[in-house]
Amino acid sequence: MKKSIVCVRNGFTLIELLVVIAIIAILSAILFPVFAKAREKARQIACLSNQKQLALGYMQYLQDYDETYIFCQRWGGAGTGWAGRIYPYVKSADVYTCPDDSKQRNPWLTAKVSYAENSIISSDTPWWTWTSTPDGGYTNTSTATLATLTSPASTVLIYEAVGGLGGNASYAEPTSSLDPSNFTSINAAHVNDPNETDSLAGVGANSTWQIPVAADRHGGYAVSGSSLVGGANFVLADGHAKFLRVCPENAGQGGVVSVGDPQGASGATCVSAEKLGGTGYVATFCRQ
Repeated sequence: MKKSIVCVRNGFTLIELLVVIAIIAILSAILFPVFAKAREKARQIACLSNQKQLALGYMQYLQDYDETYIFCQRWGGAGTGWAGRIYPYVKSADVYTCPDDSKQRNPWLTAKVSYAENSIISSDTPWWTWTSTPDGGYTNTSTATLATLTSPASTVLIYEAVGGLGGNASYAEPTSSLDPSNFTSINAAHVNDPNETDSLAGVGANSTWQIPVAADRHGGYAVSGSSLVGGANFVLADGHAKFLRVCPENAGQGGVVSVGDPQGASGATCVSAEKLGGTGYVATFCRQ
């Protein structure tokens, strides 16, 4: 009687292992970028949620102060902060920081603030025309009120920003990754102090002595000449918040925010709110 021989395999062959490893590598190459994009989208949404909470606090502030927006001129000159003024309505310092804001503040600076106010809302008159008051404030600032805005739903109120650029900054670089020495000021403040004077305001332009939109904070940016093309979260003057493309070189191509000031003194001339139709822009830093 013949005995049958049974061959028992105790493992995989080298070819089989290589095939499995190759499949895992292919799946990883496909899925990891998807996971990374999903995580980034979640951070961008969390950042937008923070701005929505700031917007709600700001709208409550407006109701208590005759619908007058906050005067804040902290782009490099004297002024007052906006962040502390709305803190009693926000009641959380955490919402002032975007999860995607990785720029380190200098040790002597206070709490990180990832957003800036539109300084054209704050004042549409130059600082040298303001009149100082004994309490350290200013008059003749022509600060906007809700009633004076012709298109509040198209006018920027709060935008994502890192700080004010100096005269030697390399403007072709994305602003969030610039060396701190390129900034004359990094956005930070004692946000729980209603009298803080450090939270910033600007017109979003990517030029000398200005506070540009952090168009690269959530990825998807590109460099075009000396300007950035990307996207950021914005709070509009009627209180709603949304993610919009931003294109500082003023090439409106749909879903784009027009940065700068009406006179072009910041290196960019914004389109006035009532003239946005047909330009490709959906929001602007200009007031009227």
